[in-house]
Amino acid sequence: MKHTAFITAFITGGIVALSALVAGITDASHAQCPAEGDCRKVHPTPGCDMPECCTIVCEANPLCCEFTWDQACADFAILSCADINCPSDGLCTQVHASPGCADFECCELVTILDGWCSYAAWDEVCAREALALCGVTPCVIALPTLLDEDEPCYERFNDGCSITFSLGRIELPCATPMKGRIVSGGPRDTDWFALDGATRRRYRFTLDAEFPIELQLFEGDCEGPNHVEWLIGEELCVGAHTLVFLVDSGVQSLVLGAGNEDRALRSGLECDDIDPENPPEPDDPPALQVFGVHWIARLDCLALGDINGDGLVNAVDIGTLLNAWGEVDASSARDPRLADADLDGNGRVDAADLTVLLSSW
Repeated sequence: MKHTAFITAFITGGIVALSALVAGITDASHAQCPAEGDCRKVHPTPGCDMPECCTIVCEANPLCCEFTWDQACADFAILSCADINCPSDGLCTQVHASPGCADFECCELVTILDGWCSYAAWDEVCAREALALCGVTPCVIALPTLLDEDEPCYERFNDGCSITFSLGRIELPCATPMKGRIVSGGPRDTDWFALDGATRRRYRFTLDAEFPIELQLFEGDCEGPNHVEWLIGEELCVGAHTLVFLVDSGVQSLVLGAGNEDRALRSGLECDDIDPENPPEPDDPPALQVFGVHWIARLDCLALGDINGDGLVNAVDIGTLLNAWGEVDASSARDPRLADADLDGNGRVDAADLTVLLSSW
């Protein structure tokens, strides 16, 4: 009996000691991720350079983060980390054929927002996104008491042709600031502002946002004919942007989204409301919040002759009109930012436009 008790105690103590050793190794593994050395190649030090891959391997084999990154560790990384490419070879701001790039934080940011850069190749768009977004501190805009778009971020009430055009646009009163949100999720969240009118009109639109701005003018209704003109593809946190432009009579909409001229952003702007019909589960991972979701916009209705958008029609506007006298270049005739002096929209700047300007003096 004494021998049995001794053996039992010895085995129990050994198990406790072994458990403590394994726990210690596992704890140590966290300190080794990331570390020097390519995860897919043997190297004499513990851990490797890809944090997510390193963690996967060391959770399966803690010795990889305690002693050396041997062939077994490298083989397991090759098998288990095929879709993980941050960091990888190649500068983040330069095009290269393989996915991922060398700067881990920049690579993670771009691939979270743009999955193509993670699994296909680091193309020109990935490089431009890295140049525009990496190293830029996300901004937070002040949100005073303003008119609200009144759309819970898990709903899609103001999304124009994306949902129901007849009901889904924002009526933004002139000279009245409004606040709202653009979030990730499906269907893609966009906010449509109605600019319908019976005559040709001039507006000044001022917009500030916590995310990269994508703004377009949608001419016509969903059934067509329609035309889309790009207005802004603005980088992150550059401050309020003011745009003066003309619109023709009929159905017109400004379309606001998150993205750039290459791709829309479909992740990284998580809804900060809880959907009562689809609440998160207790074990759901935390929301992935890369950028803020808020915007503030103001629409000012200007006199048609106020070409420079300063709120006055005066000699400065006459000078601008005279400098633009003649045929409007075909490439700018449809661009509401460039056809500023063609007040009647007939494709040329002439005496008729001067008459319109003087009538709004």
